[in-house]
Amino acid sequence: MKKLLLRGLLLIAVALALPLGLKATSDSDRLYDVNLAEFPKYRALLLSKLGPTPFNCGRLTVEPAFAPEYSVSVYSRSLPRGEVKYFITYAAADQSLWETSDAGKEPQAAERTKIRRMDCEVQREIAEKVKQAWLGMLTGNQNPTPMRQEDAARATDATVAEFSIQVSPAETLYGEIPVQLPAGPKTKALLDLGNSLAEYCKAEPADRSVVTNKIDHEATALLEQLK
Repeated sequence: MKKLLLRGLLLIAVALALPLGLKATSDSDRLYDVNLAEFPKYRALLLSKLGPTPFNCGRLTVEPAFAPEYSVSVYSRSLPRGEVKYFITYAAADQSLWETSDAGKEPQAAERTKIRRMDCEVQREIAEKVKQAWLGMLTGNQNPTPMRQEDAARATDATVAEFSIQVSPAETLYGEIPVQLPAGPKTKALLDLGNSLAEYCKAEPADRSVVTNKIDHEATALLEQLK
């Protein structure tokens, strides 16, 4: 049982306590707020295992209801002589960190969890488009919104996709969505883009140009929607 199920049960209880004619206001096609104070030990464990790199161009962390977690991070690295290169890193646990650690209560129980990591260089233009897509979905008119009771009622036991980006050493933006319940075309496009980034790392080197074109197309289309 993941954090969204626990939050969903709480919101359902609140909804049942409301008068029948009272409905929550609708915020369409946006990510939901991430409560960083929820399950802090589990979050720290997740970060230690699946967050080994920077994510200044974006990160997707996926928390399935009954399967191992994984992440995909896009970032830049400064090299000698002022050169900057861009990378995508895919990291996946071989067992559920949530279940193994009892929701973070026993983090030592997950110490032997193995992480499969794949690092791939990516074109600067692609990384920058991903960055703009992440920023566009986490700021301004797309600023994440609190989860509605009706969505929580439909999202229990859902796989959670958390999107984040490190905009400075002191500031990180967060938003999340149940994978099975994207709120509209923008959130679905962001999910598809995140999946394509993972696909890029898993692809054979000879096949990555095809996935690169797919990522470029998806990022460009999302940025058009965000205008």
